[in-house]
Amino acid sequence: MRPIALIPKFVERVWGATSLDPWYPPVDRRIGEVWLSSDDIQTSEGVTLGELTGRPEVMGSANPGGRFPILVKFLFTTEKLSVQVHPEDTYAYAHHQQPGKTEMWYVLKAEPGSVIAQGFAKETTEAELRQSLADGSAESLLEWWPAAAGQTYFTPARTVHAIGGGLAICEIQQNSDITYRLWDYGRPRELHVEPSIAVLDWGRAQGPLSPSGSLLASCEYFATERHHLHGPVAWRSDPERFHLLVITHGEGLLSWGGDVEEVRAGQAWLIPAALDGYIVDGTPELEMLRVWVPSR
Repeated sequence: MRPIALIPKFVERVWGATSLDPWYPPVDRRIGEVWLSSDDIQTSEGVTLGELTGRPEVMGSANPGGRFPILVKFLFTTEKLSVQVHPEDTYAYAHHQQPGKTEMWYVLKAEPGSVIAQGFAKETTEAELRQSLADGSAESLLEWWPAAAGQTYFTPARTVHAIGGGLAICEIQQNSDITYRLWDYGRPRELHVEPSIAVLDWGRAQGPLSPSGSLLASCEYFATERHHLHGPVAWRSDPERFHLLVITHGEGLLSWGGDVEEVRAGQAWLIPAALDGYIVDGTPELEMLRVWVPSR
């Protein structure tokens, strides 16, 4: 076995950017999302990621075949995203035949004045929310947090949220693309008011986390560690599960069994469960996220 490179997929969004520096070259269209682990992306194995999910030596004994469980994206924003909410598993399977969407954000870059909304600012009723949608003041009901590089936000399904402009974010989530737009600033896109209200958690959210050590966030769907490397660090694979290495800053070397690959910011690598040992070397320095599905 060898580490498997995941080939990025670039997705246009109305709020996206043409400058994706320093992760990717500039583009001539507004790219809002770069998908790194969706089932349909290509891999260095010559097949899609979805085609690898039936291989236990890749996925591990704790991850049955089927949909790849984790979707990793880089987000690039020049405008606010819609005020939105995602359903949890039960509602999502009943209405869309796919999982819900719990997610986390790791802020890579933030321009001055950038903000992230998560949860309601105060106790809010359905009547107040519907009135705010009618008069265009919905975003005023949310709790807005000043965004800064290095922050982590954990956003469970059912949490109302929005992401402001001027941000680059690594998003790690359940492999689902179900989004209910509650408010979209007058853009001519479909809104999903009734399903949003059906699944909403009406409480407040915790805002940016204060992680201790390398673990940024963990839940039943994913766990994410952040590592700053200034030299070689050795890890062992886990026969029960794959790992994803997401390179967020810098460059380095990934080596195993006498083979070496260069790695750099903007890449994601799938570490198969049967790889055994591997070494990541920051040369001169590298920041990466190591992501996996915990035992349930």
